[in-house]
Amino acid sequence: MKTNPKENKEKKPGILQWLIVIIVPLIFAAIVTLIILNIMGVDVAGYSKEALNKVPFLSETVMTDEEEVFDQQLAEKDETILTRDEEISSLQTQLQEKDQQIGDLQEEIASLSEQMAEQQNDIEATAVAEESDQEITASFEEMKPKTAAPIIENLDNQLAISILNQLDSKVRGEILAEMEPETAANYTEMLANQ
Repeated sequence: MKTNPKENKEKKPGILQWLIVIIVPLIFAAIVTLIILNIMGVDVAGYSKEALNKVPFLSETVMTDEEEVFDQQLAEKDETILTRDEEISSLQTQLQEKDQQIGDLQEEIASLSEQMAEQQNDIEATAVAEESDQEITASFEEMKPKTAAPIIENLDNQLAISILNQLDSKVRGEILAEMEPETAANYTEMLANQ
């Protein structure tokens, strides 16, 4: 039996062709249906989310509007918390810096108080020494030059010059006249160099 060559050339439709013939019209019909439902005011997206949320494995990936709002609010709260944490950290750093400054200033105050106390003590000691020097000078002014001269000769040079410097010039001259000429010359030279 001979086969007809025309029959051999015609092939049966393949699976791919059947899929295209069936899937393309179904997709087209679904799109047209969605457009019509949208025009009629049906919330297709919301209904789809609710329906997909009921499917066990898809419910983890698909969120409802309430879940999206909740997640958005949660994200805003997290951002607010991070902002506040940064502000707290910044304020704590400023507080530590201020505490350090306060500590430094307190140390400086303590140091200045010590210096002031030392200066006060020095002033008091100087006042006492000046008063003592004045008393000593007054004593030498009341002494006879013949008695005062040997005493001054035996004193330390600094103290002797200090006393001679404070004496009245007439009394000083009389005391120097009673000293040995060499010692009187040394004291006179030291008084002149001051």
